[in-house]
Amino acid sequence: MPAPAQAAAGATGAGTDSPLASTVPSNVNADAALTPASRAGVALILPAKSSPFGRAADVVRQGFMAARGVASDKPEVRIFETDGSEDSARDAVAKAVASNAAVIVGPLTKADVGAILKLPLTVPTLVLNTPDGDAALPRNMFALSLNTESEARAAAAAAFRNEAAVAVIVTTTAPLARRAAAAFADAWTKLGGSIKESVEFTGSLGRVRQAVDRARGDVVFLAADAERARLLRPYLGRATQVIATSQVFAGVPKGETQKAHDLNGMRFFDMPWLHQPDHAAAMVFPRAEGQLSADLERLYALGIDAFRIAGELALARTEFLVDGVTGNLNVQPGVIGRAPLQLEYRDGTAKPLAGR
Repeated sequence: MPAPAQAAAGATGAGTDSPLASTVPSNVNADAALTPASRAGVALILPAKSSPFGRAADVVRQGFMAARGVASDKPEVRIFETDGSEDSARDAVAKAVASNAAVIVGPLTKADVGAILKLPLTVPTLVLNTPDGDAALPRNMFALSLNTESEARAAAAAAFRNEAAVAVIVTTTAPLARRAAAAFADAWTKLGGSIKESVEFTGSLGRVRQAVDRARGDVVFLAADAERARLLRPYLGRATQVIATSQVFAGVPKGETQKAHDLNGMRFFDMPWLHQPDHAAAMVFPRAEGQLSADLERLYALGIDAFRIAGELALARTEFLVDGVTGNLNVQPGVIGRAPLQLEYRDGTAKPLAGR
């Protein structure tokens, strides 16, 4: 597997007709912007020097370069590695701007995105996460994120009906699960629904069953990882609609035919890349070398869509749609809208719902 620096060295030589060698977008401060002739290529900022995020950074880079590999124009890609510190993130952005890149892609982590919010961005910048809280994104910043909160909100929108507006939330103690539960509750109540019961699983399956039975909700939102979802699902009632995020899907190892019959009837949200190999966009791009976990496959797909969006941003386009491998993307300044794929477990296998 090539190191990020080696990949950057092999990604040079874009012609001036490349979609990433273009004019300055109209919404850039003209006084601070570089001249159109001096802008070319893309700067990719990833936490390759960070122990917790180094593997994730490498997989995003692989996806990004895979998309570049099948593009008709192959822009120069300059990779700037960070170490997970805020100073490193800010320094990488400064170097990326100074490199005359047409577009900046990254940083990847929430902390790094938060660290650059107050920087004067004079080129379109596509960050690959959203900052904590409700911080507003600065001018010229676009955020493509796979966060679980957006999937929880999609779950609420899909499940809500005026005649069936009572929900029950079952969550684990994991921070990611709690964030998903909070996002679902917020979206559900804004739609006009009510949360009859919210129970946190701490080891007692009987307590979960009693809470769900007592509430008699129309919908159960399950915020749990794949292992705990399979443990909890039989205790959530068979007559009640259960809906979740991509957390409940951890993939099936290649060569195995293991089926999750205990999840039958549960709906969840994920991306075409993992579940629709015949998807028009997914068919175009090569799969990662070797076997990746479902979470890493999602990051690989994030890299693919990041490259595709970057090409449009370099052409000064700030509002457009992308039929992405991570979902349908509504690109606009600020947080990019991502409509994930809705699936349902049938006969032990996750199946996309028709028309979703």
